[in-house]
Amino acid sequence: MEARPEQPDLPANSPQAVDGCAPDRMSAVPSGQGISARPRPAHGPMLSLVAGSVLTLGQTAQPAPGDWQHALDHLAAWLDLDIRLIPVRPVSELRRAAAWASSIASAATVPVFAPWQAVSPVALQGGGHAFLPRASWVASYLHDQGAGKKLKAGGLDVMLMSPLPAACSVDDECSAPMPRADAMQAMLQAARQEGRSRVAIIVDSRRRNPMVRRLLITGRPAARDDLQIEVLTIEDALCHLVRHAGRWDAIVVLPDLRSLVFAMLAETTGIRSPWPMLWHQRDFSGVSGEALDEADAVLPLNAPLLVQALALAASQAGMRQAAHRLQQGAARIWDCGIITPGRGSVAPYVTEVSDQEFIAQMCGGIAGSPRKPAPWRAIAPVQTAARPAARPALRLVSAITGQ
Repeated sequence: MEARPEQPDLPANSPQAVDGCAPDRMSAVPSGQGISARPRPAHGPMLSLVAGSVLTLGQTAQPAPGDWQHALDHLAAWLDLDIRLIPVRPVSELRRAAAWASSIASAATVPVFAPWQAVSPVALQGGGHAFLPRASWVASYLHDQGAGKKLKAGGLDVMLMSPLPAACSVDDECSAPMPRADAMQAMLQAARQEGRSRVAIIVDSRRRNPMVRRLLITGRPAARDDLQIEVLTIEDALCHLVRHAGRWDAIVVLPDLRSLVFAMLAETTGIRSPWPMLWHQRDFSGVSGEALDEADAVLPLNAPLLVQALALAASQAGMRQAAHRLQQGAARIWDCGIITPGRGSVAPYVTEVSDQEFIAQMCGGIAGSPRKPAPWRAIAPVQTAARPAARPALRLVSAITGQ
């Protein structure tokens, strides 16, 4: 997340409150000019680097079940990627404070990877449960290519964000918990970095006007660059989601209202299987699953969840090529009419296979549809380097660890 200098003055075209009521929509702020590309070198490189990729992730006290681990190993072999899961022990409050104070200790931490452990959005109600991971805000992803579903062209790509109850404080104006400025800034910045321009902020009627006033007087218009923000009550938002689930690219919802929005999106799209959920504490800190079921149990193997969770973890670690290969591989399998029990389709001609078989066919090089899969905003685009004119004279082989 890039740091930008604060600009205390709001733009001239910023909306203002009229008759004591806040506006529904906030206009986008035009972005600046791009940076010109660097000139290409006159001669080809004399040195190339062949990197053996290592993705280091943390695992909780409950390791991956056998079927999940087998599928993960299969994907790692297909990607030619060394995925290392190292145990992460709980940290005491004293050691946690020392880690925040020490840059070396913070750099040594690795994100936790546990998509087989689902968290229910209901757990965020009433101040949150004590067993929730330590984080400032969460983001879940609902991504579908739209093959065989009644969705708009291009599929569905929604980012559902919420601050954790610990990142909220009681507002004096409405006497109700509201997200702190740093958490709201981080969520809007994350949406902007992924190229999501249409953002909805869903609150209840009591907190709508205070939320808009906070956005207007925050003094940080950089978080609203290229964003069209709508602040709506939960009743208005649910009506829009019923008509078109992909109306917004990103949705910020208060923690006590998250389960309603999650349930509406799952019912409207027909995708009731768990979603991949990212946990953020200053930076990416872990990935899990999110499901409405409140039972604290290990999920059975879910191939789409594993593929998307691993793609998100690889993208966060800077391994964009592996992330794109995972996303496109699953999209081509779905486009061929191959589905799994947890992620069905209304298309008349489909073939349902087990989650293990889905992973096997995806890694087996099955011929997919010639149609190019729709991009996923959660994965940064791959930058293709120019092909050198001459063969490099020296090659160095090294291992790059993604953390």
